[in-house]
Amino acid sequence: MIVSGLLRGAVLLALWVALWGELSVANVASGIVMVVLLALVVRPVAGVRHVPSPIRMLLFVWHVLIDLVVSSITVVRAVLQPTPERSATAVVPVPLTTRSPLVASIVANAITLTPGTLTVDVDVDVDDAAFVLRVHVLGRVDPDEFRAGIALLERRVVAAAGGETDGGEVDGR
Repeated sequence: MIVSGLLRGAVLLALWVALWGELSVANVASGIVMVVLLALVVRPVAGVRHVPSPIRMLLFVWHVLIDLVVSSITVVRAVLQPTPERSATAVVPVPLTTRSPLVASIVANAITLTPGTLTVDVDVDVDDAAFVLRVHVLGRVDPDEFRAGIALLERRVVAAAGGETDGGEVDGR
């Protein structure tokens, strides 16, 4: 635990100095201050651990890129050839099964990145500590089909992030 914390701190310090683009006493000192502040403020979520899978990350990025192209075409059609069906909007609540803030954040950001959709709110369901996203959608969609698509996206994120451990193993397939 201490070794991994020191390694994480060293990586963050190296990243800090690299982003400043100059190895100087001031950059190293300010980097150490930032690493210590981050260590005090950001704590890992108990029972949730991620070990990323590079191949599954590439597959996730590939699927997001495909979604970007398809949804961009859909939005262009809605703009150039508007119909009531294409210009309808809705806010769809989408429950996630994850308890991981990392997975929920990646899913919410992937949704927002995709043209025609926007994550407008993220709630935590108090009963089971899972997340509920509220997603604004352009075009008339079947809410159940939309939720199923987001569930697939969530499984891909869990697989790319290396699964979750929260009492049981979830491997995201």
